[in-house]
Amino acid sequence: MIRTFGMGSVLGFMALVSCTQLALMAQTSLPTDERTNGKEVRAAFGPQRSAIQASSAVLYDGWRSFNYGIVVSEDGLILAKGSELEERKDIDIRVGEKKYTEVEIVAQNPRWDVALLKVDAEGLTPVSWAESSDVSQGTWVVANGVTSRSLRRINVGIISAKTRAVEGKAPAVLGISFKADKGSLVIEEVTKETGAEEAGIKAGDTIKKFAGEEVATREALIEIIRDYLPGDEVLIEFERDGRRLEVEVRLMARDEAYKESGSRNDAMSGDFSKRRDSFPRVLQTDIPFSARTIGGPLLTLDGKCIGMNIARANRAESFAIPVEDLKKLLVELKKEGED
Repeated sequence: MIRTFGMGSVLGFMALVSCTQLALMAQTSLPTDERTNGKEVRAAFGPQRSAIQASSAVLYDGWRSFNYGIVVSEDGLILAKGSELEERKDIDIRVGEKKYTEVEIVAQNPRWDVALLKVDAEGLTPVSWAESSDVSQGTWVVANGVTSRSLRRINVGIISAKTRAVEGKAPAVLGISFKADKGSLVIEEVTKETGAEEAGIKAGDTIKKFAGEEVATREALIEIIRDYLPGDEVLIEFERDGRRLEVEVRLMARDEAYKESGSRNDAMSGDFSKRRDSFPRVLQTDIPFSARTIGGPLLTLDGKCIGMNIARANRAESFAIPVEDLKKLLVELKKEGED
């Protein structure tokens, strides 16, 4: 059926289109200072900037900052993004205007990609925790932007999606692929120049145990690997020609083992985080981070921390660990450090 419109309908439609065009023109023609993260907008968030100045830490590799952290104790405990610490030899931390050159990694949790660091400090201002991360979509939030030696600038945005898990591949790998053999892990191929090849594992071997745990499916193995970091050495028990053998295998970062290249969307997204998926639960925001500005606190307009910014996923999505999970994780990391 062909639907016809009278002249009044046509004029009304044209008026609607014209209004939409005018709205778009007004939006795109705003002066730079008045856009979402422009100078004038950021100036309205003075109290939140002060909270970030006091309770976020800046991590340096030499002279250049590479990430942020969250101050969680007066005596120098700091939460940071774990994967950003890999292969960095000289890490310095600045809190406020004071720089600390002796940094200890107390404990790490690969599943959440979080590390607990320690500097020798007194009288720091820990972040003020929110009671819950249960906020509505569209709620304004504030985080670290670029920084200078003495000044923390801010990024602003909104909560853009409901809290959820972000699935993905395990960040650390053995460097092997398996045959589709139900009930057993028969190795089909060993990737060259990986920990598995170095340890002498070969195609045709059958994996029986990983770090002392029985494994019979690829999914079970991946679930265990999620709790390990690239560089960890893990005892693997496998079967070859009817014999049981054991070797230690060095796990590798996925991108190092498989030389994975980014997608076209990645290229358009710009500076995203190296580890940006496989999180048990995240808050999603539209804050335009770079990989270097991830790691600090995510604040509400009253200056309360509702999470830790953990990944810049693409040009439209950034992820934060919700405060409930983060506080539990902090307790676990402190206990691990004490043990």
